[in-house]
Amino acid sequence: MKTKIFFLTCIVCSLLGFVACSDDDKASLNLSGDCLVEKVGLDEYEGIIDHTAHTITVTVPEAYNTSAMKVTNLKLSNGATCNIHEGDILNMGAAIVLHIVNGDVFMDWTLIARNYKPAIKPAALFVGSAYSKEELDMEAQTACNWMLANVPDAFYASFEDIADGTADLSECKLIWWHWHDDGVVDGHDGFLAKGTDALNVKNQLKAFYENGGSMLLTRYATHLPTFIGVTGDDEWTVPNNCFGDPEMSSFKCDGPWAFDIYAEQAGHPIWNNLVNDGFAGKVPCTDSGYFVSNSVAQYHLGWDGWADFSAWKARTGGIILGVSKDGSSDTVVAWEYPATGDKGGIVCIGYGGYDWYSYKFAPGYSEHYHKNIEIITKNAIDYLTK
Repeated sequence: MKTKIFFLTCIVCSLLGFVACSDDDKASLNLSGDCLVEKVGLDEYEGIIDHTAHTITVTVPEAYNTSAMKVTNLKLSNGATCNIHEGDILNMGAAIVLHIVNGDVFMDWTLIARNYKPAIKPAALFVGSAYSKEELDMEAQTACNWMLANVPDAFYASFEDIADGTADLSECKLIWWHWHDDGVVDGHDGFLAKGTDALNVKNQLKAFYENGGSMLLTRYATHLPTFIGVTGDDEWTVPNNCFGDPEMSSFKCDGPWAFDIYAEQAGHPIWNNLVNDGFAGKVPCTDSGYFVSNSVAQYHLGWDGWADFSAWKARTGGIILGVSKDGSSDTVVAWEYPATGDKGGIVCIGYGGYDWYSYKFAPGYSEHYHKNIEIITKNAIDYLTK
């Protein structure tokens, strides 16, 4: 009888849009509230429960040590059990999954401890959707850590921090958004669907740009200019050639990946001091044995009204900096919207080899050309903030 009840329960769950009950299933299951979290406290700090995202967030003071926090309160749905208990000591340096079981059903919740963030007034800012830089994906986190170590008075802030004023942009000269997404952000509709955190503060970002603030936009962040009016009223001036692989499915470079410096911009400051021995007129970005996700947000000319270089320039008002070939077709992989009047400048890089994080390296790997990622980034920041 129990088997039949379990089978019927799974059918009902499926019809209601839930995922069938299974020990292998990591999806959430909400059946009559049987697996809900009602209260969680750590060191007497109460958690904020998000029933939609199935997260519990405990916010503690800025310098609070989260490495050994005691579970001081835990209340679940009637009859439910969990893999943690009141009195347990948890290392909350990383998120912990609460696996809640009630009879034949279960639900996973994510418990997070976050330090309170003080207000900041940065000179330069790395932005993202994550609450803190530690919660960024490794691609963005690697880029962010480099910026914080190499750009004076640089900070990380989430888009929410901009929205609520935690990040005061009044003295900020540069915003860098390097956006990786394992599922790809594909053009206009893709950005509308996935770029919601940025779109929530598009008015603030537009004001920042129109009041002289500059931006470095890399990988899928290159979609942003369209949505803050940089290219006029045409909302379809986003990159039309976007793809990539999940970080952990990156594939090995058998040699350096390189794109061409656009001939008209060979002397642009962004190309200063490149490591390009054997690659005159090009920007080599990777070395043999580097694993790259090849995440691309570029313009394939000949498609969607982008007939050629002249058509691209006329439609966007931008300046082409870097190009590559896709078969016999040209692609624009790096470009600029120069500062004009009171408006700041914007540099965009959407080339697949512009990559900060290799999840592993092939035996014998040695970095040489990959140093150019740091070089062109520093050049771009210096250029935009001069």
